[in-house]
Amino acid sequence: MPRFPILRPAVPRRGLAAEIPAFAPHPWIRGGHAQTIVGRYLGPNRSPRPSKAATIALPDGDRLRVRESLPEGWGERAPAAVLLHGLASTAEASYLVRFARRLDDLGVRVVRVNLRGAGEGFGLARGFYHAGRTEDVRAVVDWLAERAPGSPIAVAGFSMGANQALKLAAESSRPDYPGARIDCVLAANPPIDLSLCCRAMRRPENRVYDRSFVRWLGAQVRRLHERFPDLGPAEIEDVRSLYDFDDRYTAPRNGFADAEDYYRRNSAGPLVPEIAVPGLVVHAADDPFIPASAFEAVAFPPNVRFELLPHGGHLGYVSRRPWLGDRRWLETRLAAWLAGRWGG
Repeated sequence: MPRFPILRPAVPRRGLAAEIPAFAPHPWIRGGHAQTIVGRYLGPNRSPRPSKAATIALPDGDRLRVRESLPEGWGERAPAAVLLHGLASTAEASYLVRFARRLDDLGVRVVRVNLRGAGEGFGLARGFYHAGRTEDVRAVVDWLAERAPGSPIAVAGFSMGANQALKLAAESSRPDYPGARIDCVLAANPPIDLSLCCRAMRRPENRVYDRSFVRWLGAQVRRLHERFPDLGPAEIEDVRSLYDFDDRYTAPRNGFADAEDYYRRNSAGPLVPEIAVPGLVVHAADDPFIPASAFEAVAFPPNVRFELLPHGGHLGYVSRRPWLGDRRWLETRLAAWLAGRWGG
């Protein structure tokens, strides 16, 4: 059992920032697998405000494609947020769309990122994103800081993007950090120990997720190498697991010795104590492939709140009762934290 207390129901109070009902799963969607699967395919209730595409140049010549939206009445020095998707996803992920809508209601400017090579950014980059590629996120934060000078910027990540968000928050807290500083960080279901999470993915009950990720990644990498033939053969024909993919492709293509070297150097867990900005980390004890035990060795500083819930699966959190008109508890919880942070 994890050493952290699992959050239980609290007495609701008035106001978005204070009225935080404890998550209780929908009676038809119990268990981590059910929450994960239904949560993946149950779409958002509302679309975000229309967004504009923008291209951001990276120092190595690759480019990123992002989606930026501004709420009505957004003014100088008003808050902004950079949102990061998870593995095998894009800026159009339903959880990013839902969260962007919540932030729009709060008056927050939002940039949804297609990580390197993903979504609309395919063909703009010869490289491919990975769990520790925070230099790309830094480029987006710097780009946004130039467009919105003086605005506090939150970085919010989901799943793999949450690992990136926490890693960036730690790096940006160092005195020699070369980029724009962020105001706060939010992380939902972060694979904070990449090696442990990949081992959990290989359990028999998780094979469906493992194979799904590998199929998607394999298709994307083959497509990338067809687009840029000079990259040479991808050499992933016999890859059958996410660990094998990282060992055969992610690690050597990004300068790591092997999968374990990649995991060790890019897991956010050991870096969390360095985070100096306020933050919120939300995780579910029944997440099928990110064990709660991954957080036992993480020394969260007082400025980073860690909430471990009994239920919710992996980015599921489909609740028994609607909260502010929506049964998708997670995005509303994150928005409530930001409302408290920024006085919304």
